[in-house]
Amino acid sequence: MTETVTPSVIITITLPANGEEHATLLIQRGDLAHMRQFAYTDLDDVSPVLQEAANALVLMESDPPLISEVPPPTPKATVKPDRKPEPDEPTIDIPLKKGTHAIKISYLKIIGGETDAAAYRQAVLIAGKLIDGGLWDGKTPIHLTDVYTTAKKMKHLSDKELSLFALEDFVQAEDAVEALPYPPTTI
Repeated sequence: MTETVTPSVIITITLPANGEEHATLLIQRGDLAHMRQFAYTDLDDVSPVLQEAANALVLMESDPPLISEVPPPTPKATVKPDRKPEPDEPTIDIPLKKGTHAIKISYLKIIGGETDAAAYRQAVLIAGKLIDGGLWDGKTPIHLTDVYTTAKKMKHLSDKELSLFALEDFVQAEDAVEALPYPPTTI
């Protein structure tokens, strides 16, 4: 007949250093343990806490928690996909009051209305006025629905007056255009 050996109960009490108020008690048997912190002033404080901790350990042993081991993380492959460098998109120079600003051609689109060369030139001038007025940075796509109407709206506004408006008062941002039923025309 094989006799099962019950592991010993190990009790560790950590008393506070000078000036501290709390002590800790750790009680364990095998893989199960219970820890508690308690107020300590003298040795009479230890006996009731020891009894409570022993009861908590017995209760835990009657219904031990299920602790599954976490599998070690699998190393991720460091294989870099073969990426072909994207060709640089052509840019267009936007005339500003002080110099020019190059933007990607796809960032300035006309969606409806006139799409002739004169309309494209007017769109470039509108873009410059939007940049000078601080409404657009040239780093996000914009779309003009009617170039000539937009030019008339902006004609008499100074850069300072333009700053009182929002970009959407004159053009559409990229996300607003996705809902349109017709495709935009790129300059």
